[in-house]
Amino acid sequence: MTKFKTLINFKDGTSMYYRDHKEAFENAKSKGLNDPQNYMYMYSKDNKDYFKNIDYRNYINFNQ
Repeated sequence: MTKFKTLINFKDGTSMYYRDHKEAFENAKSKGLNDPQNYMYMYSKDNKDYFKNIDYRNYINFNQ
């Protein structure tokens, strides 16, 4: 299976990217994500993975 890392650059010079969601979830679970079924992976930025709660729409992040 090929793992993609898509980079998105913005006009203000910042960027975000998508990495393999399975890797992002494994990393988050190892750093304290107790209920991964309630979150979806959104993007990565500045060496952090961002997840959104599917019910409340709040974001959380974990260092990579």
